[in-house]
Amino acid sequence: MSGLNNIPVIDLFAGPGGLGEGFSSIYYRNKRVFDIKLSIEKDENAQSTLELRSFFRQFNKGKVPDEYYKVLEEPDSEKRTRLKQSLFDKYPKEYQAAKSEAWLAELGAEEFPPELIDKKIKKGLEKRKNWVLIGGPPCQAYSLVGRSRVGGIDQEDHRVYLYKEYLRIIAVHHPSVFVMENVKGLLSAKINGEKVFNCILRDLKNPSLVFKNIDSPKYRIYSLTTEAEISNLYNEPFYNEDRDYLIESDKYGIPQKRHRVILLGIRENIETIPDLLKIQLPLVKLKDVIGDLPKIRSGLNRSFVSSEIVNGKKKRYYKNETDSDINWQTLMNTFRIEIISWNGFAKNYSDQDVKIPAKGIGSEFIKYKTPSVNNPLFKWYNDPKLKGVCNHESRSHLIQDLKRYMFSSMFTKTFKRFPRLHEYDKHSTELLPDHENAESGKFTDRFRVQLPNQPATTVTSHISKDGHYFIHYDPDQCRSLTVREAARIQTFPDNYLFCGSRTAQYHQVGNAVPPFLAKQIAKIVFKLISKKK
Repeated sequence: MSGLNNIPVIDLFAGPGGLGEGFSSIYYRNKRVFDIKLSIEKDENAQSTLELRSFFRQFNKGKVPDEYYKVLEEPDSEKRTRLKQSLFDKYPKEYQAAKSEAWLAELGAEEFPPELIDKKIKKGLEKRKNWVLIGGPPCQAYSLVGRSRVGGIDQEDHRVYLYKEYLRIIAVHHPSVFVMENVKGLLSAKINGEKVFNCILRDLKNPSLVFKNIDSPKYRIYSLTTEAEISNLYNEPFYNEDRDYLIESDKYGIPQKRHRVILLGIRENIETIPDLLKIQLPLVKLKDVIGDLPKIRSGLNRSFVSSEIVNGKKKRYYKNETDSDINWQTLMNTFRIEIISWNGFAKNYSDQDVKIPAKGIGSEFIKYKTPSVNNPLFKWYNDPKLKGVCNHESRSHLIQDLKRYMFSSMFTKTFKRFPRLHEYDKHSTELLPDHENAESGKFTDRFRVQLPNQPATTVTSHISKDGHYFIHYDPDQCRSLTVREAARIQTFPDNYLFCGSRTAQYHQVGNAVPPFLAKQIAKIVFKLISKKK
């Protein structure tokens, strides 16, 4: 069980627990350094994921019961739910600890007033003064994509001010250290002409400016990638550019070009300067972390038939398709022969039949030997007690989209880049989507194949809506990435099970902080607090 002397951690806006997973993975003398005391999350599916992972952490390394793995290895969702309940019933003490930690609550909502939040935090901290606050307030309002759609930051959007819920907890409870994560767009976001980031930095340095009736300590805010310009420990760190707070994850062993703002706050009475993250080269390639997962095929959903204008709006008509291995293989071979015939760009491909993957469309669990020892993150992903891979089932796609996937993955394999939308029309008018924006020039990368020899592009929550930006590089699989592949890109260990529907699983993975990056940050925080002691 977790030791009482471990450093307490409170995780706000926890999502599925990426930051918490990184912190809880640090060991010293075979004991966890950090103890996640409370994870607050409003999404029911993410909270279920947090609860199960918290249960996992109640056991020492290598002592997790076999029944936990039976839950992971059950592909049927209803049976898995029953097995999970049986697991909790068999280990009630550990379950109650997990249930107490993973709290389904919405910060800022009327039904969860500050008094209730504070009570839960105080209970978790058990009067400990040396503790860490982590979390990332919801970032959709700051994202560059979101702002482009609405024309800028809406000051009435409650998500803009949710960081103040984070700030209030700093002001009231005085963590020794805090780690706050947000999107790159935060650096350029403005409200009424004023940069949001400047306001947030000012508030975090001195929370009493906002909460005037609370006696809060001040904090020094550090970058984790750039050395601050300071003359001594008592001076406030200074940085030349806001971008100094930006972490480019691919430089630190993450197989993903995920660029995020991460702020490290240190209470003013702690006279230590944090280390910086160490750049890790070479960059981790996508194929090296997902290429050892079992090959699966895409599912068949429906096909587009025609469209017409009805009352000024385009109405589309579809027909359902029968999903089967044989139907899929027939379609793939037809597509491949057609594509090879276009302008000869795919002349290097043989016309040999596309083979049906042995694992079909995949499953919530597939018995398989993975990860490979050649995987650069093998030790991080691997759990010898897990005999396969979870959350590895493909989506069903529109037939016409599968043809675009096949074309774009073959194009990418030939030219080492994915095709832009205007290049589809050059090869065949059939490939251009029947969509208002297809010829607008606004979505030229609408169908993005992930390049195998580079880190992946940023996995976002949008992956839950469609897979067009996350097409697998292998033409013989012709599909978008699975939840497990997205989780590998985000560096979740393979024994980390995502709960809920497949859409909910994608959403959780896309919203998370990469745990392997969080682990590196946690090491820096541990060193800080150790120096303080």
